[in-house]
Amino acid sequence: MLDLIVRRAHLAGKQELQDIACRDGRIVEVAPAIVGEAVREIDACGYLVTPPFVDSHFHMDATLALLGQPRRNESGTLLEGIAIWGDLKPLQTPERIRERALQLLNWSVARGVLAIRTHVDICDPQLTAVEVLLEVREQMRPYVDIQLVAFPQDGYLRDPGAREQMARALDMGVDVVGGIPHFERTMAQGGESVRLLCELAAERGLLIDMHCDESDDPLSRHVETLANETVRLGLQGRVTASHLTSMHGMDNYYVSKLLPLMAEARLNAICNPLVNLMLQGRHDSYPKRRGLMRVKEMLEAGINVSLGHDDVLDPWYPLGSHDMLEVVH
Repeated sequence: MLDLIVRRAHLAGKQELQDIACRDGRIVEVAPAIVGEAVREIDACGYLVTPPFVDSHFHMDATLALLGQPRRNESGTLLEGIAIWGDLKPLQTPERIRERALQLLNWSVARGVLAIRTHVDICDPQLTAVEVLLEVREQMRPYVDIQLVAFPQDGYLRDPGAREQMARALDMGVDVVGGIPHFERTMAQGGESVRLLCELAAERGLLIDMHCDESDDPLSRHVETLANETVRLGLQGRVTASHLTSMHGMDNYYVSKLLPLMAEARLNAICNPLVNLMLQGRHDSYPKRRGLMRVKEMLEAGINVSLGHDDVLDPWYPLGSHDMLEVVH
């Protein structure tokens, strides 16, 4: 006897509703109207059945921060969002961070999001959010796979305590080295932060995921430095560049040179359409840019691209319910 049959499921690429039969925790048959008995049957009623969703880029320490502490991002820009978060950050208690994270994760699981890579701000001498989210990761392990990125929100070089706090966060068990080169004080310091963070990750044998070129400035080109450092240190396939919104304004000749460099380094790229469609182009007159990375061209170049929700009800995005189908749509 089968353990489970899911009846009348809508599967991507199938015109006819399908049944899904499971035994010993594995799918053993997918077909219309499977004949057989099971310990349990579920009628999917024609709804979509998919593998679990993965949110490749999120900020769980800031999620739902606007609930009870409303602050409007008047300009709708990344920089004002960072400033608002700077004001809210000292007000965050371990209890509030945990409560909001667990509330968000209940939404996530209900919407089929069962793997999340979340950045956690390490520019706090107490590393409160790091400690809390490490505990939440373990508490929710039976339900959702959470990966933590040590994220120097205020700049790895710009914030005087970031280097020491980055090392402490990694020692505590954070999984991935993060960065934000476009927020350093100068372009040169941004490039230097990329080099230092890549070397740190290489020394520790860790993955890298940097907020990179989240700007409307087409001259923000830290991703080329990231690609170069990836190759120099032999980190191919272990490095991710998130956002890359400056690519929307780059000239086509430069992009034709950049994409092969990214492909050579086997960089992964993460697009966050919900948030960047709102944040980008705020300084444009008409026509206003959409401000997304060049997803189609990157896929054609053989670059691995995934999607993130990024934010829910926080200083950067005042909407959302952590539904990855909204991101895809």
